[in-house]
Amino acid sequence: MNGKSSKMRAWAGIALVLAMLPALCIAVAAQDTANDWVKKGDDVLLYKKNAGLEAIDAYEKALQLDPQNESILLREATILDALGMQAATKALSIIEKKLGRNPQDAEAWRLRSGALSELGMMQEANQSIEKALKIYDQEIQKDPLNGTAWYYKAWILNNIGRHDESLLAYEKLIELDHPQKVEAWNGKGTALYLLERFDEAIAAYDMAIELDPENIEAWFSKGSVFDSMGRNTEAQAAFAKADELREPKYKD
Repeated sequence: MNGKSSKMRAWAGIALVLAMLPALCIAVAAQDTANDWVKKGDDVLLYKKNAGLEAIDAYEKALQLDPQNESILLREATILDALGMQAATKALSIIEKKLGRNPQDAEAWRLRSGALSELGMMQEANQSIEKALKIYDQEIQKDPLNGTAWYYKAWILNNIGRHDESLLAYEKLIELDHPQKVEAWNGKGTALYLLERFDEAIAAYDMAIELDPENIEAWFSKGSVFDSMGRNTEAQAAFAKADELREPKYKD
């Protein structure tokens, strides 16, 4: 796969991270201002190239106004991890605080794994991701209709190379008609892509696009699959569509 499509897929992963983040529920006037900063951080990350530091700066300003808001803390830790920045130590510090308040926070365990991996602490990283997976399994056992737990379970399985199991989890999520249907179809497409079932992967991304024609991640990912198949014209068309969707808010 060429360098351009690799970068495209890396950026698409950031879009997926944003989709996975919990919605911020901020009520009072001062916190509304914090929410504005969070929205700015999300927007520059999603629509502007090379905007990681700018997004982090916005999240920091939000935290100055609302330092105890765990959603903002988690957001910053997630982006630091997802961007692969040399800030894993800071991300890990944020995550450890969150786990100190709630040791059963599966998402924090997942992010801890990413930060530890960035620091080269692979054994501890693997232990953390297995801990997250165990918690999600426990949540599913308590409530088999828990779409959120199925969603994160599927994501983890994909990222630790258990793509067949991930595919089944994404299919379960789609069956549940969970609100994150678009993300579920994108995830299914990724699992199929990693299993080299390219035509099925494209069909999954097409379903995501049918549900949300402006879903940038689906267009990028579809382009990457076409690129892997050597269908360069279709790949460039998909990448161009993704770029077109990015343009309205921010232009380099």
